[in-house]
Amino acid sequence: MKNMFYTFSTVEEMVAFVNKAEACDFDVDICYNHLVIDGKSLMGVMNVGLGKSVEIVCHSTAFSPESLIGKVA
Repeated sequence: MKNMFYTFSTVEEMVAFVNKAEACDFDVDICYNHLVIDGKSLMGVMNVGLGKSVEIVCHSTAFSPESLIGKVA
């Protein structure tokens, strides 16, 4: 399990994150305060909102959460 903290700044960034997370064959979670949200759920990720620091948790030892950040080419 690997994790990192990140702040989403645009809706497009959230959509790109969820698209990349959906392609993963392991669980991806977004943690905000006491909430744990499925990272593959666009509605869940957008519910947290922009400008809030969240923890991205990848339930895989071989995959880095940094590769989920950024825009889809």
